[in-house]
Amino acid sequence: MLAQAAILLLFTKLLIGRWVGMPLLWRGLAAWAVVATMVAWFYQLSGSEVIEFGPQKLSVCKDNLGWERRSEHLIEACTELQWHEPGDSDNGGLQCKIGWRSVRFGEYISEDQANEILAALQRTLPDVAQKMGAMPSQGKSPFITLGLG
Repeated sequence: MLAQAAILLLFTKLLIGRWVGMPLLWRGLAAWAVVATMVAWFYQLSGSEVIEFGPQKLSVCKDNLGWERRSEHLIEACTELQWHEPGDSDNGGLQCKIGWRSVRFGEYISEDQANEILAALQRTLPDVAQKMGAMPSQGKSPFITLGLG
């Protein structure tokens, strides 16, 4: 988030220096981009997420600006719990498969933080971790190279 703030600050500084020579349409688009980015950034700061693993269900509660959204999933239906690497359209975090779809939660956590969560799950609820297939990340591939022959 600090990197996002630094990029926004740099972009705004460059924008202010060229503001006078810009056409009106570009001024409007640039101002909209800066304001939208600032609103999104403060929205991220104002929210919280609580992830609860229990013997029967996984519960994810997201609270943003007083609006709470809770989703609950049966542990029996959750598989392939792992860290999801950040990409172009998302911010990374944890993910698991529920049926045919992937559910993502714990946005903005690092790979090390995700591994700590998965290790704690294996320590405290080993049966749940086994059912969900929770494994700390081992690099980019979930497969182990045996090096035979």
